[in-house]
Amino acid sequence: MFMLIWKNISRRRTQSVLTVAITLLTIFVFVMVMGIYQTMNTGLELSRQRLGADAVLLPKYSTADSGDLLFTALPENIYMPAETVEQAKSLEGVAALSPQFYAQTLSLSCCEPGEEARVIGFDPETDFILAPYLDGGISNIKENDMIMGGNFDDDFVGSNYLALGNKFYVPMKLQPTGTGMDSTLFMHIDTLRRLCRESEALNTEYLTNIDWREDDPFAYVSVIMIKLQEGVDPDDFAMQVEKSGMNVRCVLTGATISSLQGQLEVTMRVMLALWLASMIIAILSLTGRFSALAKERKKEIGLLRAIGARKQQIFGLIIGEACTMALIGGVIGSVLALLCMGPVIDMLKEAFKLSPSVWSTDLAVLCGTAGVVLAGILGFAAALLPASKSASLDPQTAITQGEVA
Repeated sequence: MFMLIWKNISRRRTQSVLTVAITLLTIFVFVMVMGIYQTMNTGLELSRQRLGADAVLLPKYSTADSGDLLFTALPENIYMPAETVEQAKSLEGVAALSPQFYAQTLSLSCCEPGEEARVIGFDPETDFILAPYLDGGISNIKENDMIMGGNFDDDFVGSNYLALGNKFYVPMKLQPTGTGMDSTLFMHIDTLRRLCRESEALNTEYLTNIDWREDDPFAYVSVIMIKLQEGVDPDDFAMQVEKSGMNVRCVLTGATISSLQGQLEVTMRVMLALWLASMIIAILSLTGRFSALAKERKKEIGLLRAIGARKQQIFGLIIGEACTMALIGGVIGSVLALLCMGPVIDMLKEAFKLSPSVWSTDLAVLCGTAGVVLAGILGFAAALLPASKSASLDPQTAITQGEVA
């Protein structure tokens, strides 16, 4: 039976190629939509679970976007007086807080990464953000150590890395978080402050409006990460910060994630509607093609019935041809979609403030398998009616009315 199915497909090459192409395009769009949704949604869920901080305090008049700040590794050179940390400790409902100091690597310079990257100085004594993602803990981090985010190459671990003109030892890297932390470099807060004071490049007006040759970087922090006590309402805490008179603004991580989730859902509804439209068009097109093909093959089907082929065999022949062509299109469409996922996610990550690190082999296999399965279902559904009609044809009528295609 399979050899007969394959011969029928191969001798009608033009029709077969068109059928495969229709299925290919439909499955390509489906796998792309599924892959993008799963990646973005998983990234947001990881961010919600793993970000660690319930609120972030940053300079009141900074222009830093909260989405960029929390979910990307774009450099954000923002600073506020270090005494703000002591002021934050007096706020009600704070379970833990930890200051961070920001700087960046420089592009197009010797021994630097190919693009600008955020460098975060963290306080090992108070940090609760990095610790959950470090297998060896954070207490043993030395001032000449550098921790890399999950997107950096594993080969860097256990070796030296040059950044901002200084050599650092990389004892470990973070587990993937699905946020901008994956593309960020981390070091001791005092080490980064010292680098800012000593680095001529970091004193340029392009990077910051503070001249570290005149202002002491040890007197500044960039943000304060805050974990709230159990039961404290984040909105009430934000209102408390606003009324406190502190020269800061409060960003709630949950609210930022919810906003991004809303953007994602709207976008995905539009993409899903477009895919459903293409799916309906594909079903109608394939059903029309298989119906026309069945009419053209009436005499062939009549001859098969006359030499002893049963109705079930004719039905299986038509369904087999349809499913085989659909599966070929499904496999090719799925592979092409998976090959395109990397560049597409790179384009979309800026809009949704997400790290692409959640796109994994397991997720790619899931999306590809779903595409192939859907292709088989699509072929079966489109050929069901034509196959039923062809199987029920009277052999003599089919021979006299049809032509051998």
